[in-house]
Amino acid sequence: MRALLVTVSAFVVLIGSASALGLDDINRPSKPDSKPHVSPKDGCSACSTTTAWSYISSTPSLSAVAGLIKAIGLDAALMGPFTGTLVLPTNEAVGAYVSQFKGNVTAYPDIFNSFLTKLLNYHFILRSAPAWQLSTVYLSTRYLNSWTTFPHTVTFVVDPSVSKRAPGDWQWSRKNMKNRPMPSVFEVTHIIDEQGNEVTFASKDNFVAGGGVIHSVNAVLGASDIYPSHNASAAGIPELQALQALISTVSAGLGFDFLPLLEDQPGTLVAPTSEAFATLQGIFASLNITPTTNQLYTALSYHVCPALGDDPKYLLYFPFTKNKKYNPCKTFIERMPGLLFSNTPTGLLTPQELA
Repeated sequence: MRALLVTVSAFVVLIGSASALGLDDINRPSKPDSKPHVSPKDGCSACSTTTAWSYISSTPSLSAVAGLIKAIGLDAALMGPFTGTLVLPTNEAVGAYVSQFKGNVTAYPDIFNSFLTKLLNYHFILRSAPAWQLSTVYLSTRYLNSWTTFPHTVTFVVDPSVSKRAPGDWQWSRKNMKNRPMPSVFEVTHIIDEQGNEVTFASKDNFVAGGGVIHSVNAVLGASDIYPSHNASAAGIPELQALQALISTVSAGLGFDFLPLLEDQPGTLVAPTSEAFATLQGIFASLNITPTTNQLYTALSYHVCPALGDDPKYLLYFPFTKNKKYNPCKTFIERMPGLLFSNTPTGLLTPQELA
């Protein structure tokens, strides 16, 4: 069984079998960067006295992402010396991403701001990473995997045929290498995110006060667990395709579209994998049973847990409180208690299994 955690705009999707969430089966991101690297010093010849926020807020092509940064209060952290890297989507890239939102994001500002914070933290690389690197490299971001606590990563891909000597006022990341001459570095041609998208640069190496750097890119980067809509997550995650097919079947049978309910209602969707659906269909076939549309709707509703009071703290990816053994979930079925999420490796339980 494979279990994933996916943030879909204002909805969380948990993928696994209908019986448990195995933490050992999660596709874990890489550990933080450990290889030596070179980067600009504070006050390098190419660096500017302009702060990161001053650069962002004064660059017309970044006005959309500047508004998002300000909306979640990240601008204050960028007003002083900056030593990391920001990979910021252009206005056109932000517009293309926002067009995929299906839910009413303005109705749930706290939920949406939580989503934006995760999304933007994935565009914040922890160290200064110019578009010239020693080799193709995985770089850690500020966005942490909530299950593993490892950083999510992006990949800077170099062209080994295009090189130059690193500037003399750059520095090695390890102090014991500080006396070594600057090596040859290779041009970074594009970035690959965790969803496998190859993202090109709109501009590179905009150095700011503190030795940090800002790149602008032509698409929003996608972490392995962040998607703008359920359709986008189904397209990117094979395990969700059977669930998407079930939603279409139920919608057609009942004469209304079930998907907008999921898009508009903050909460958690416990998504059985395609393998789990195949097993269930095999059982039905062996018993010569054809479920009715209403039965399928009931089963689907049992896997949906709306966030109580539309409060982000009730989304089930949030940490468990130390004094409680289970994180309760009230499903779409009249919002009666139906599922309990355990903070132990046993994962997801039903009331019957607790008896």
